[in-house]
Amino acid sequence: MSEKHSIVIEEYLLLLYQLRGAGERLKAVTLAQRLKSSAPTVHATLQRMQRDELIQMDDKKEINLTREGERLACDIAFRHNLAEYFLCNTLGIPWYEVHKHAHQLEHAMTPTVVDKLAAFLNYPETCPHGTPMPGHSLPEDCFTLDQAEEGMMVEIMMIAEELEDSEELLKILHTQQVIPGQKHQVISRADVMSSMTLQQEEQQAILPFHVADKIHVVQVED
Repeated sequence: MSEKHSIVIEEYLLLLYQLRGAGERLKAVTLAQRLKSSAPTVHATLQRMQRDELIQMDDKKEINLTREGERLACDIAFRHNLAEYFLCNTLGIPWYEVHKHAHQLEHAMTPTVVDKLAAFLNYPETCPHGTPMPGHSLPEDCFTLDQAEEGMMVEIMMIAEELEDSEELLKILHTQQVIPGQKHQVISRADVMSSMTLQQEEQQAILPFHVADKIHVVQVED
């Protein structure tokens, strides 16, 4: 494969890995929507990936990673998360900006660089958005914020990858301290408005349910 095709296929593998982690069905139409690409382009890339034995398509046209595809998907996911952690925690690039920079850096990292950088960073278990590194997972008692009840105190564990594509949204979450490690109390739910209100000391954050359902939390004591 050419270098350009290699980068494209790595992006597909990363997205497939992320979609599967979010519990979504792996279908060509989902890839086209997330990549903002045409159906013919997506199908052509998937055919190349089938040819290279990275994926298989089942009878329902759902995509499954082969053993080699799984290995490469885990590798690119690790590089992406590691790049985000480095950019945020070492270089000081804001939490809400690192996603776009990591997409550039992840493709340029050689195995030696990845190994040395992981050791330098003391093998982080998550990216700055809380996404677990391959081989790690969220706590078993984790659930999405939209399921939290009024009065419940929660700690933010992870901002889903899908939200990372919107830097503007991440800036809002950052301003409201809706970031991994921060604790908030759910003070109200407005089903008619499809939104919920969080409180942290004197600050409030109002989140629509379609955003809250992509934020993973655990319940904590008041």
